[in-house]
Amino acid sequence: MIPFERVLEEHLRDPEVRAEWERLAPARAVAISLVAYRADHGLTQTALGRLLNMSQPAIARLEAGDHLPTLQTLLRLTEMLGLEILVTMMPPGRDKNGSVQEIPEARVKEHVTTPSGASLTITIR
Repeated sequence: MIPFERVLEEHLRDPEVRAEWERLAPARAVAISLVAYRADHGLTQTALGRLLNMSQPAIARLEAGDHLPTLQTLLRLTEMLGLEILVTMMPPGRDKNGSVQEIPEARVKEHVTTPSGASLTITIR
């Protein structure tokens, strides 16, 4: 069996696939965090939806990572679940050494550098 990372690496060589992967980095970070939260707390999507005052289909969409969550949704996750969500965006050339600040206890982190050199980091803890 071929490892997922190898398959992903192959697919990301396609510029269109890479652009979509980078565009959905924030959605992926939220999705991973919500699934982990549900698992840690033994919740169904319906039960999590009740906590967040959202429908089960809305939770399923967030967990699928197919669309970018709104700032309102991110604030709801922070307020209702106690998740700390940090989003850092930097224009090209701002971070000269290309390093990403490590944040202790981070559960989910996505870092993307665009072809123009801009960067986006999403950390959820």
